[in-house]
Amino acid sequence: MNIVFFAARQLHKEYFSKLAQQLTPSLNQQDSQHRASVLWHKSLWKNFVWVYCLIPAFKVDLNNIINDHVREKQNSRKGRLRATSYWPIFRVLKSFEAHILFAIYFSAIKQSNAQHMVIWNGLKFRQCIAIAAAEAQGINCFYMENGLLPGMTTLDRKGINFRNSVPRSTDFFNQLDPKTFQFELIEQLAKPLKDQFSDKPSSLPENYIFVPFQVSTDSQIILFSPWIKDMMDLVHQFDLMNEKLGTDMPNIVFKPHPACDQKYDALIEQYKHHDKLHFDTQTPTPILIQHSAAVATINSTVGIESLLLNKKLITLGQAFYQLPGLCLSAKDPSSLAKCLKDVGSWESNQNLRTAFFNYLASDYQVTGHWQESSNKHLKACAAKLVYLIDTTDSSKGTN
Repeated sequence: MNIVFFAARQLHKEYFSKLAQQLTPSLNQQDSQHRASVLWHKSLWKNFVWVYCLIPAFKVDLNNIINDHVREKQNSRKGRLRATSYWPIFRVLKSFEAHILFAIYFSAIKQSNAQHMVIWNGLKFRQCIAIAAAEAQGINCFYMENGLLPGMTTLDRKGINFRNSVPRSTDFFNQLDPKTFQFELIEQLAKPLKDQFSDKPSSLPENYIFVPFQVSTDSQIILFSPWIKDMMDLVHQFDLMNEKLGTDMPNIVFKPHPACDQKYDALIEQYKHHDKLHFDTQTPTPILIQHSAAVATINSTVGIESLLLNKKLITLGQAFYQLPGLCLSAKDPSSLAKCLKDVGSWESNQNLRTAFFNYLASDYQVTGHWQESSNKHLKACAAKLVYLIDTTDSSKGTN
């Protein structure tokens, strides 16, 4: 079989090239015709064979991809300043671009003779179009991302974040054999976070729930946050909870995301003297988790960190780790109010927590940072990909 890696960033191109080199000998042990190659998105247009794909490309329905991209741009700092009349024009231009890119990617993938494609993330505009072009040819896609756990990398047959293949049934984890568990594993994974612990800053309330902001243009918000559209809406929802719960309302500490270009100065000023809603822009996240009574997140990796540190957790969006017994889930304002009232007396299932993290570390994640690309990591990643391909092909053959 032929495998093609689709790279939309230079760093991923370099990493995929190393992985392709590592992978090819493994495949050649089975069949000398097998090979792995890398498609670099910036150079694909230079082969003008794609022009012949233009007419059929414009017949392909890419509306979901375009709509998600428009919402992402509308959520950005610059997007919030745009006039309403700007967006219909922007959508037409992006639709035109999307169909041209589909023709380019379709042609390049077809010429690669690939049966499988590996892509980074798979939730961004160009990546989504490449996936659509591959799936139109019956090509399986596999997805890579930063690791969910420290020192690891994600490789998945279904997607990343809420679309990943981590089981959503507590029965799955309850049926795992505890004899295979490393009971010191969670402590080892949590050590880098605990190494950052320090005394509680005097500015923090005595008892509080920590609520980290996320990047409003990130796919976690655009795709997997059904009822909270951005961080200002997040604060607004907790403000409504304060009105609803009164004296039962806990203190909430928000922290803006350092990678978000959205300015929250006016929002912070608005709540400067609020009794229950507070902002902290200076304290490191692990320390805010450390001293919190619980953590509430839409679906960020802070949720994973909180579970590693054995903190009570409330999810407000779609998160792959929102298993009953592992965390509380608020799917609307009414359930958020209930979660805020119940979280003090609620306790997580420690057996489920142990099984969940052992599965992630031992079965789901690939050991090693992709950024370092050590030989050990590349070998482990190549082996994992071959396994996923073999089991995917086998399951298709039995259907």
